[in-house]
Amino acid sequence: MQKCLMFIAPLLLSQAVMAGAADISSQVKVLWQAQDYTAAHTLLSPLVTKKTKDAELLALLGQTEALLHNNEQAEELLDKAVKYDANNADYQHWYATVSCNLAADASMFSALSYAKRCKKAYQTALELSPDNPRSYIALGSFLNQAPGIAGGDKAEALKLAQKLKQLDPLQGALLALNASDLTDDAVFTALLAEDELLSKRPESYLQRGVAFSRADKHVKAISLFEQALTMPADDDAAADAKAQALYQIGRSAVKGQTDHDKGISALQQFIEQQPTADNIDWAKLRLGQLYIAQQQQDKAELLLKPVLASTQDKQLKDELQKLL
Repeated sequence: MQKCLMFIAPLLLSQAVMAGAADISSQVKVLWQAQDYTAAHTLLSPLVTKKTKDAELLALLGQTEALLHNNEQAEELLDKAVKYDANNADYQHWYATVSCNLAADASMFSALSYAKRCKKAYQTALELSPDNPRSYIALGSFLNQAPGIAGGDKAEALKLAQKLKQLDPLQGALLALNASDLTDDAVFTALLAEDELLSKRPESYLQRGVAFSRADKHVKAISLFEQALTMPADDDAAADAKAQALYQIGRSAVKGQTDHDKGISALQQFIEQQPTADNIDWAKLRLGQLYIAQQQQDKAELLLKPVLASTQDKQLKDELQKLL
């Protein structure tokens, strides 16, 4: 009997540890859903040390650091998670995403290194999860946006889009849209003709507007964002696209130094309608910039000082400090 208990006790302990890990994961995901990333960090950080080899804990804390815009810490943690469990598509996806975020802010040499890691991890995530549309969207978006020297390839992105259409026709069409030259009238018209879905979606006009915005053609961009707002919001994705069109009107008003009143109105609507949006603080920055352009410094400071006090986004903080 005593020998039997010697075998059962470790088994019970193992089950308790596993139950505890599952419970922690559930708690963290609830906090993520509530966007309380600081609380998730407080819960996880005492459980992770330099010697931790638990891939799930490392990944949970890494994802939390990413959500707090602490990309360097996130990359270090997710790198370890991937080493301890390379066959987890979620870990590979998050590791890739953080690497891409770091590439965006790095020097040329470091950016290329991060970009290569990003592409490789997204490719691995797709291999591990070939039925998950997210994997196609993530890799396709990288291939579309990255320069060729960093692994970008629009032709490959279009191939992925065709494969994705078999899993999710709408997302496949949207990926094809992103991989195309949307500033070309003939190309855009052909895309709408090829996929009837696109002609009725706000994303089509939002993405085209972003393409013109990147080309510093902000008056044209604003007209397209306004067209996006006329499209139906038949689902959450369409509603989100229309909300982002409001933000982009404000951004283009700032960047193009045009249509200030229109930009202010759009951003006020966005802030009122989307108080928990990921880019809500950036929307406030853009609105503050437009207030300053209208010689309304007091309004800008009232809006922006609380953002400066609370944000953990280093790039945003730098922009705010230039204004205040």
